[in-house]
Amino acid sequence: MWSFSILFLTAFIWSINKVNLTPQGVIEIFRGWPETQDLLARMWPPFIPSEDLNVVVKAVWDTFLMAFAGTFLGLILGIPLGLLAAKNVMPLAFIRFLSRVTIVFARAIPALVFALFFVRVYGIGPLAGILALGLHSIGMIGKLITDAAEEIDSGPREGVTSTGASGFQDTITGVWSQIVPTAIAVGLYRLEICFRAANILGWVGAGGIGVIFRGYQGNLRYQEMLGVTLLITLMVILMELLSAITRHTLLGTTKNTVKKTPMLGSRFFSGNRSQSMLRGGHLERNSIGTKLANIIVRKPQPTITEISKLDSVEDSHNIHSPHFKKSKVQLTQPWTSDRVKVNLVGLSLFSLLVLSLTQPGDGISSVWGELFTGSGKFPEFLGRVTPDDWSWFTDRIVSDMLETIAIGLASTTIALIFAIPFAFLAASNTAPGKFIYRVSRFFNLSVRCLPELVLAVIFVAAIGPGPKTGTIAMAIGMFGFVVKLFSDTIEEAKQNIRDGVTSTGSTRIQESVTGVFPQVAPSLFSNSLYLFDVSIRSSTVIGIVGGGGIGFLTINAAKTLNFETLGGIIFCIFVVVYAIELLSSWLRRKFVS
Repeated sequence: MWSFSILFLTAFIWSINKVNLTPQGVIEIFRGWPETQDLLARMWPPFIPSEDLNVVVKAVWDTFLMAFAGTFLGLILGIPLGLLAAKNVMPLAFIRFLSRVTIVFARAIPALVFALFFVRVYGIGPLAGILALGLHSIGMIGKLITDAAEEIDSGPREGVTSTGASGFQDTITGVWSQIVPTAIAVGLYRLEICFRAANILGWVGAGGIGVIFRGYQGNLRYQEMLGVTLLITLMVILMELLSAITRHTLLGTTKNTVKKTPMLGSRFFSGNRSQSMLRGGHLERNSIGTKLANIIVRKPQPTITEISKLDSVEDSHNIHSPHFKKSKVQLTQPWTSDRVKVNLVGLSLFSLLVLSLTQPGDGISSVWGELFTGSGKFPEFLGRVTPDDWSWFTDRIVSDMLETIAIGLASTTIALIFAIPFAFLAASNTAPGKFIYRVSRFFNLSVRCLPELVLAVIFVAAIGPGPKTGTIAMAIGMFGFVVKLFSDTIEEAKQNIRDGVTSTGSTRIQESVTGVFPQVAPSLFSNSLYLFDVSIRSSTVIGIVGGGGIGFLTINAAKTLNFETLGGIIFCIFVVVYAIELLSSWLRRKFVS
């Protein structure tokens, strides 16, 4: 552990020097405060011109529909791939390998890079954004579905196979029926992520509100830019609240019956409900999620109590018996309030799906028609972005990739330094009071809803371009994410251990340090490794607006039609992110498991 600490400290010092956040660099930021103050004065008060209001509202609606369609695409592709990658579902190792490689590739390449690719194939418009969001969503959805499938209870599967069921029937009835609640939670949270990501895809011409935001930024219309930023933040907050309500309606509450070390990605979900589900917890028998799974996989049967009311055992096998009818046994699901809620949610989601497939842009004829007309260019373009040799691999690419890694490491560490203490204020069981808890949660929600690229645009305008600017923007963006994950982890600390510490007369701080922190330390370490993985992927796009890293070369290669260099950069991003993921997995097994 000491050797790892020394290596980490050395890497952090290197990253700080690489991005110029040394004491001298920090002093330069404060010296630039007058310029920042001048920018804030030009941005205030925020507003959206009345002549642009209809266009902005439509763009926000198109952004939401893009996110919904992208999430749907990710689900229909990611769920089968996730099942094919599970060891207990697919016996063929080669197919499992191909599925896992596809999932890792989709997770490693940022959605903005996918959008750059599809804009060149299908042209400017929301179709490129939908495809980018859908393919990138495969990474997260496939990973979590694989983990959920490999942790199911084997008992129901053994019962299904004992009846002579085929492999497909076993997968649907014995596996899928157990992970339906997980799939619902994954889909809802992925919709939140896609909506935040869709706000910036317009920066490269992939439709949505990002196109308008980029126009305001390019014309130095800072008041309008801040107005759109606040509108995006408000919509993300509303989106998260609606998602939380939907998740609560469909999944109910859970009982954490099995305590396991959190897997990669198990902290994605808001609240303890979905977290316990992904770590081995089970939904309560009366939860709506369980009822929904029962509706999908089997017809409801009469209960033992109802059957016992019959006059004879023989009549219990004859559903046409008069005695059976007198018992008022219903073989169809009754229309309870819970079932009405589930069906209303399902109808609403289906309506949104229809709208998302028909409404973005100028309608289905202009958007989805391009999918068929532009697909003919795909093989040709794929050949153009595949490098013929290594002439594209220059010292500049190596330097920018190292800078990208430095931005990710420095921003993650800075975010951790500030977020870990703040997470104790944002956790309901360690906050000094309800008021501080609520204020901390609301502040963190506001910070978390700001896209990193929007923050980078503001900081570039305030203190100038460079890796220092990108690191600060990334650190602020990661702060909200870190606080959310860590506060949820802290809220799961066992109360009996804390009571033992409190009984010794310890103060609130001593109780948190000795009674809470040791319990959550393994989870904090595991989540920190995952956050570093996320920050590396996010930092690859910060350079698009001048935040340093490989993003600047990426956007320039696309603009100048230097497709071989673009393909080479995408390959480098994949290799670096995949290597970091392997390193993180090894460290997690070594120090957490």
